[in-house]
Amino acid sequence: MTLEILLQGLASGLLMGFVYALIAAGLSLIFGLMEIVNFAHGEFLMLGMYTAFWLWALFALDPSLVAKLKEILFAQ
Repeated sequence: MTLEILLQGLASGLLMGFVYALIAAGLSLIFGLMEIVNFAHGEFLMLGMYTAFWLWALFALDPSLVAKLKEILFAQ
């Protein structure tokens, strides 16, 4: 195992942990305010992730730079 693979695994683990934390915070916020479980939360997360992937794959746009574009497209 090289240092590069170790650092890449560490970065991937941290990023996945951040995604899980965002999911948990969103569900907690919705449940705390409305006292109902919103199962559509996962669908919006999936739409955002697929949008980021396809913008990167088709147009080589960095997902962190086009976050505002995703917010505009999927705003309610």
